[in-house]
This record gives sequence, C-alpha cells and structure tokens, in this order.
Amino acid sequence: MRDTRMTQTFTQEHKAKLEQYLATHVLPKGLGSPKSACSIAAINLAMSGTLTDKIPDCMSRVLGRATISLQDGMPDEMRNSLRYKKLLPNMAGTGREHEEERIDIILSWMWTVVLPQLQPMADENGFGKKWKTMCKLKTARAADATGFAVEATGFADDFDIFANVAIFVSSAAYNYDDAYYAEAASSASGVVGLAAIASGAAADFWKTVDPIGVLERMTYLNVETQE
Repeated sequence: MRDTRMTQTFTQEHKAKLEQYLATHVLPKGLGSPKSACSIAAINLAMSGTLTDKIPDCMSRVLGRATISLQDGMPDEMRNSLRYKKLLPNMAGTGREHEEERIDIILSWMWTVVLPQLQPMADENGFGKKWKTMCKLKTARAADATGFAVEATGFADDFDIFANVAIFVSSAAYNYDDAYYAEAASSASGVVGLAAIASGAAADFWKTVDPIGVLERMTYLNVETQE
C-alpha cells in the first residue's frame, strides 16, 4: 500500500542548519558520527539532532535508499563535492508522492548506464551476448539467464561479481508498492558499487556513471535519462 503519511516537515530552519553543517563537516562512508555524519544522518541531525540513517518521513524513501547506497560507493571527493552538498538539502523534503517516477529513473540508469560498463569484461569471459541482451531487454528473465551463463563459464568461481549483479537486477526488475520500490532502489544503487569493483574502479568510471546526476534527476523529477 502507498504510504503518504507526512509526520515530519523539512522547514527552512532545518535547511539552513543542514547547509551550515555541510559547509563545515565531511561526509563519510557509513553512518559516521555527529562530527562527520553520512548524508541521511546529516539531514536527521539538522531536523532532530539525532544521529541515525533512518529516512525521515518528509523524504522520498526511494531517493533515501538510493542515497545510502550511492554515497557509500562514490569516491570521497565526489561525496564531498559542492555539487553533491548543494543537492542534499533539496533531497530532504521530496516526499513520497512520486515514488514510481523515481524508481523508473534509477532503474533506467542502472540498465542503460551502469550495467553496460561491464560489457567489455562480459565479452572477454564468454557471456557478452547474454549480457548485452539483458541490458537491452531489461527483464528479470534475461538477468537470470545471464547469471546461469556466468556460472557456466566458471568465471563466477573467481569473480562472482556478475552473478551478484544479475541477482540484484532480477530483484529490482519487479514493481510492487512503495516499500518494494525502496528495496529495488537500494538494489539498483548497489549495482554501481559492484560494477566499480568489477571495472577495477577506473578513474573515469564514476564520472561516466555520474551517481550525483541520477540523484539530481530523482530529486527534481527530470525523467530524461541517458539511453
């Protein structure tokens, strides 16, 4: 069932506190501490003074779950960039009225931007055709078939990254209610971390997939995505 309850409001006072905090503190991987809190914890510190990564009711749950995964995966300098810190205060009051649009944005990004980054490695290890088909069809069935192909090549014995990606994709391919959208968003975001590991975290990987860009589109509901 859709959860439209709004028991918290992100006020201008909260926004000012968050902006001040972001200007003077470093955002870490993980929850962190009051002196260096993660993205969601920083929002909660501004709103209630509590160190927690529980997504506040005033924030899109889909966007919040994506933020938790992506902020932990992206490089420190990207997470602490002016671009990201300017975005975060606008993410806090997004509400939960447009979760379907937001899950569509992040799934499209996963299929068309992130997963194709692994195509060269898939080609080299004997399941390139199935990988390309999976990215084109964007279905759980194609992802499952790719997972089987990975295992059949024996590649997964040494690098189970691809099988894990296929599992994530299978999970994220189904759309149910808002709570599931949040789980799917977390899975879709997790794919980028797996892809970064598989690609060797090349210097241009994060610039190419642009995780801040997808968070911007989810925040402002600019549904234009890279195809």
